[in-house]
Amino acid sequence: MRRSAAVVIAAAALTGLVAPTASAAPGDPAPGWPNERYDVMYRDVDVSGSGRVFAVGLPDPDILDYSFLEHGVGADWSSVEVPVRSEGGVVAGPDDYAVAVTGNVSRVFNGSSWGGPVQIAAAIGESKLVGNTNGDAALLWTAPGGGTPQLSRLIRGGTWQTVPLANDLAGALADVVINDAGKVTVVWADRTGATSQIGRVVLQKGSSTWASAGDLGSVNNTRPKISIVTDGQGRETVIAGNKLWRQTTSTTLPRYQFRTSTRAVLATGTTGTRLIWAVKTSGRYEIRTRFADPQWRAEKLLWWHDAPTDPSCDKGIQFGVGMVPGGRSYVAVGIRHDIDDINLVCEGVEIADILTVDRADGVLNQRHLSDYSNGGPFQVDASSRGPVVVTYEYEDDGDGVGGEPPADGFWYMRFYSR
Repeated sequence: MRRSAAVVIAAAALTGLVAPTASAAPGDPAPGWPNERYDVMYRDVDVSGSGRVFAVGLPDPDILDYSFLEHGVGADWSSVEVPVRSEGGVVAGPDDYAVAVTGNVSRVFNGSSWGGPVQIAAAIGESKLVGNTNGDAALLWTAPGGGTPQLSRLIRGGTWQTVPLANDLAGALADVVINDAGKVTVVWADRTGATSQIGRVVLQKGSSTWASAGDLGSVNNTRPKISIVTDGQGRETVIAGNKLWRQTTSTTLPRYQFRTSTRAVLATGTTGTRLIWAVKTSGRYEIRTRFADPQWRAEKLLWWHDAPTDPSCDKGIQFGVGMVPGGRSYVAVGIRHDIDDINLVCEGVEIADILTVDRADGVLNQRHLSDYSNGGPFQVDASSRGPVVVTYEYEDDGDGVGGEPPADGFWYMRFYSR
């Protein structure tokens, strides 16, 4: 049964307005922002260059009849309801600037409040929104029901420009990134028999024509997870299935580097790129990492915890990573397991932590993350100022797919001072 609809609740732990800090302390993160935020809808979150936090609440339309836009610093928060949309996101740029998309409509926050709605297209189904540190945004989307992927780009101060991708990519799994020079790159996995071919195209800033497609290689997976990130130097890193490619410079084709986990995730800063993944071995879960700046260092163990002793209680592991421009990383991890405090059938505590990791792969801090048992994956966001924001679904109630928006669990947004 679905949870009942609820308004946004702010649980105040401290009082007073906390200004964004300019630099991180050696042992961060630490509790310090005066509230956490939670509701029954999936959120996309980003932190601007000033330290202001922006969030878009995207509900399952069967639960709520509205979405909302949020922004805040410390205890000073504002929420605005907008017509319900089940797809979208938010990206933050420099100063107090952000772009939010809900469905086929965008809104820009430029210093004090959200601007009016701007229609990107007549109708948008699935979408992925990304941005860069200058405030430019790119939206990869398809029409309701699928079809040929489209790319809409918004250079800060301009208007949305839409450029279709090739017709033969309909149904292909894809991801997008925009670097600080305004260059948009799309990668995709196109099924070819028992494998998938990984392709890449580029749209330069100021151009309305895609550069010739480049072929990165193939993976032995007909529906591989695919992702792309770019660091502050414009170097892209691509994961498709269990393979990783990386650019030597921003103008070369990404080259194959090594095999990795099919669930590996990436985060980037001004020069560095961090890769993290999980393994289960000898009755315990481990989080491992590699760091590139620009070359890849050796693998390092960051975290481990015994798996639940009763196999029927072990629901797997979730994790996420974010990075500030200087290269410091924040890793959130949680072991999903049933909790039965009365019968003690399974573990009676949450098993979840947030780690601070320096550029040398040293763990500077490890803090327990409460209220996590059977929830979805983590989103970790941070910028040069402001807090580290950890967003996750606490526990899906079984009526939907945990962690996949729109979901029907209870979503938390937690802040840690820097």
